[in-house]
Amino acid sequence: MSGNITCTGSLPVGILFDGKLHQNVELGLATVGDEIAVIEDGVSDAGVPIAVLARTLTKIGDIPAESITYQLLCDNLVSEDYAYLRTLRDEVKKKLKSMSSALPNTGTQSSGLDDTASQKSKSDAPAL
Repeated sequence: MSGNITCTGSLPVGILFDGKLHQNVELGLATVGDEIAVIEDGVSDAGVPIAVLARTLTKIGDIPAESITYQLLCDNLVSEDYAYLRTLRDEVKKKLKSMSSALPNTGTQSSGLDDTASQKSKSDAPAL
């Protein structure tokens, strides 16, 4: 998971854990590293999105962080909550994009191709 870019929200249904319904969530930004880690953990292709969610959910109510696992989500997450978390995931990405647009522009590096092209057009001498 990347840095501390997160979004918070409330699951429409919630997750039952230790006899209590947990709905308040905080979700961080998933990275390629998260995807690689879940694949290396042996999660099937079909389970990768859920396993990545488990890695990037920093909070589900009062559930201890170490208990927020792939298995917990597989056993307790209903489809409405899964859809909500996908929407929240998109909000985290938008948050990162808005942050990057607010950063000062450092300029672009010139490859020098424009200079080369203009020099060639200025030269009347035949190319060797």
